[in-house]
Amino acid sequence: MKKLLLVLLICVGIYAVVTQWKDVQRIDDNWSASSEAMILLNADTGEVLYEKNSKKSLPIASMTKLMTQYIVLNTIKNGTISWETIYQPSPTVLNMAQFASAAKLGMQANESYTVRELFTAMTIISANDAALALAEMVGGTEEEFVAMMNEQARAFKLKKTVFFNPHGLDGDYLGRGEGKNNLASAKDLAIIADRLIQTHPEVLEFTSMTHFISKQGVKMWNTNLLLPGMRMQMNGVDGLKTGYTDAAGSCFTGSGVFNGERVISVLIGVEEVDGDTTEPRFTVTREMVERYAK
Repeated sequence: MKKLLLVLLICVGIYAVVTQWKDVQRIDDNWSASSEAMILLNADTGEVLYEKNSKKSLPIASMTKLMTQYIVLNTIKNGTISWETIYQPSPTVLNMAQFASAAKLGMQANESYTVRELFTAMTIISANDAALALAEMVGGTEEEFVAMMNEQARAFKLKKTVFFNPHGLDGDYLGRGEGKNNLASAKDLAIIADRLIQTHPEVLEFTSMTHFISKQGVKMWNTNLLLPGMRMQMNGVDGLKTGYTDAAGSCFTGSGVFNGERVISVLIGVEEVDGDTTEPRFTVTREMVERYAK
């Protein structure tokens, strides 16, 4: 009986230690800014290096465009369109001018644009009109393209992801209602980013660009401040996509190669610091990578 009691006490002791260790792992993170959901993935090994609320479905803002990029690049790969295919802005795309605070290329009715120009603008400055234009080119209509996005999400077996538009603007902002926000989990976004890079590595040629010059001769800078050559540069970073809306908060899906291995990070709902909604997501990404991936 004494031996049995001793064994039970040892087991309870081990359980307590393990439980405490797990609790420490969850709270042992003094980030410079909090984030509603986080994940850090070693894309080469598939190992999750860190996560917090990574399976929670949340609004994802312009990180939506990772799926838009994937489908557009699929369409280029199968030859349906090419980088030089010409697009003439539709009334629907031109109507996006009404959304003053949304990032836009600012297309003009009398101008034409190539797929390359639209893809570059969508990727670098997160141009929402460019994303919608590409959706129309590939799907015929926004609705048909969104159906393709959701079909691809099912093919990836993403259970926390649903799309209502190709750019990520909030449903309320578009006048469609709060129930029309694009949603995904941090884990699902990491999977999309991983599949995007694996299937279409050429996307990194665009995501790593610090800027591009518009038709009007305006230099437009990448929204990813961690890229080499940008003011918060971090060696090894080569992408991937920022996001910000009222519903999603400040977001960032990052990617880079550190110690010879590709790492993908996702942050959703990063708190603002002293009124700043831009830099905290990059600072926390750097902290995560330096703590867990180096």
